[in-house]
Amino acid sequence: MKPQLAAKLEEIRKVRNLDPKSWVDKKCELLNNYMTKNGLKACVVNVSGGIDSALTILLCKAVSEKPGSPIKKVKGIIQPIHSTESIMKRAIDFVKAKNLDHVIIDQSEVFNLLSSTVEKAYGYEAPPFAKGQLKSYMRTPVAFFSAQLLSAAGTPAIVVGTGNYDEDGYLFYFCKPGDGTNDIQLIHDLHKSEVGEVAKYIGVTKEIIEAPPSADLWPGQTDEGELGFGYDFIELYTEMVEKKDELEKWVKTLDAENKAQWDEVSSKIEKIHTRNKHKESWPINLDIMCPNGVR
Repeated sequence: MKPQLAAKLEEIRKVRNLDPKSWVDKKCELLNNYMTKNGLKACVVNVSGGIDSALTILLCKAVSEKPGSPIKKVKGIIQPIHSTESIMKRAIDFVKAKNLDHVIIDQSEVFNLLSSTVEKAYGYEAPPFAKGQLKSYMRTPVAFFSAQLLSAAGTPAIVVGTGNYDEDGYLFYFCKPGDGTNDIQLIHDLHKSEVGEVAKYIGVTKEIIEAPPSADLWPGQTDEGELGFGYDFIELYTEMVEKKDELEKWVKTLDAENKAQWDEVSSKIEKIHTRNKHKESWPINLDIMCPNGVR
């Protein structure tokens, strides 16, 4: 990131002034209240080996340890599907280091059977991107089935999502029936950099904090590599785009080199936001007649 852009981002962060302890305390209170109000006793979290899911499950655990918390069980699910060995090892090492209740459900053979069955029906092989999406889709029913199993055992459960604001809130960088499907989100109000700050505070392992973000949907995939820009740019852009007057004045102060980078990355971010905006509210209902004549 060029100097003038970095300076603006630093200014924004000072104004936003995230206090990890205060944020965690308030978030714990919110989740406890939600669980109590709805008669819920368990949380299910897909643990990927990444920082978002690690923070999310530790938040759930922290809430469960509060005096009087209704949460009796926090269950982590690790679901390798031809996954990168080092990433899966990182996930397993994490849940063991933090003494988290977890199960490992390897869906690799199920994936082979399902993908080949569908490909055979269509008569051609799916490209890597489509196969990557299928991996994300397949983890959803396991998470919700797990919640049903816990509920049947006397601990009514929900699936807790793991999306941060930069990905899920603005870029809509998720799979609708995959990681985008959950009951509640805990870190949706945090930028990716803030996820890192809170993760350090709450005790996420250094190995996970320092790992490059990756959905691991195909070999060598990284989030920033797929997006074409770093998370710092998304944070800067999302904080500025809603302040149109301030944005216009600030852009005029940029030198040619800084403005060129701002224009280039802003265009990329907005293209992804526009392309994925259909995920903001779904399904899209093309209604003609509605109950009571409501349009």
